[in-house]
Amino acid sequence: MRRHIRAAVTVVATVLFAPLLTASPAPASPARPAGDALKPADCRPALQVLASLPGSGGSQVRGLGPNGLAVGGSHGRPVYWTGTRVHPVPLPAGFTGGEVAAVNAKGLMVGSLNGAGRTAAFSFRVGARKVTLLPQGAHAADVNDRGLIVGDGRTPDALVGLEWDGARIVRRLKPPPGYSLTSVTALNNAGQIAGSGEAVKGDESWSAGLTWPAGGAAAIPLQRFWPAGVPYDYWYPRDIDRAGRIVGTYDYVRVDILTPTQWLPPYTTENQVGHLGERTSGTFEAISPTTDVSVGTARDSYMDGPFPPETAPPIQAQIWPGTGPLLALPRLSPDGPSEAFAVSDDQRVGGTAADATATSHAVIWTCALRQAYRP
Repeated sequence: MRRHIRAAVTVVATVLFAPLLTASPAPASPARPAGDALKPADCRPALQVLASLPGSGGSQVRGLGPNGLAVGGSHGRPVYWTGTRVHPVPLPAGFTGGEVAAVNAKGLMVGSLNGAGRTAAFSFRVGARKVTLLPQGAHAADVNDRGLIVGDGRTPDALVGLEWDGARIVRRLKPPPGYSLTSVTALNNAGQIAGSGEAVKGDESWSAGLTWPAGGAAAIPLQRFWPAGVPYDYWYPRDIDRAGRIVGTYDYVRVDILTPTQWLPPYTTENQVGHLGERTSGTFEAISPTTDVSVGTARDSYMDGPFPPETAPPIQAQIWPGTGPLLALPRLSPDGPSEAFAVSDDQRVGGTAADATATSHAVIWTCALRQAYRP
């Protein structure tokens, strides 16, 4: 086990706030920027701060759509943004909160509602007067450009994976034999789906990422070294691009280490990308549809260092261009934590970041690879 003490050193990226929390240019990083070759033609690096609903709590971008559309949550409510302006998703009677999890290229949003001890999956479009509740759904996780939606529901005994077309269930996502389902997280335009499962055999248990091929074929485990009685390994696929590249996180719970991971077709091995600089843990949460850019959050293990733990810097949004090392994205304030949850082909990255007062805002890094740096 690695044991070392590291001073909490943070690369500062200060943003000047406009009175109404409108977009502000991100300052030049003191470190060398990356990704010039991949920048869009009209790329302008900025760290946009999006408006929040009234109330207390944080806001976060979970998905990025067309024409400046973004989706997520604000103070526990499902919302979407047009530019930096926030709009609440209308709540049906009996529901008090929720979050929009994803949006497709045509503006169709999906997510989950909660209230009175229950949850419900929904879809919604800008301009609609009410949401559409998805039958038997507890959570909607993703939607592709064909309008197919994936998520889950729950029976008294198990989690059930579901795929909807509009408001109609078209597929029940069964795990491989011997597994129970633990998540359904993403699908691409080809109809391929990603998630995770767990299996138990006697005294042994193990976890695996899962993928369901398009067309109704059975689920395939992504790891090939099971079952070997590995109770400390957990795998969490989070997103899938149009080429079938899957990204997510490997969790080695024995020493509290998360590692950003990518699975490539035909899924015989997984690629653990490593960590940001000297950080000892981190995640992947999303991959762009076609450009192989992945984002997530860098953090540190309480068991693998640094020691003492309070010397670790705050968590920080990170980005990976598909090759080379992980890169950091600028913070909103020198000591403010940040996280990344979504990325688009035009290098917008959506997430959350805290300002100097410790208030968390929904944010978008535009032209993100131009701002990214090696810490």
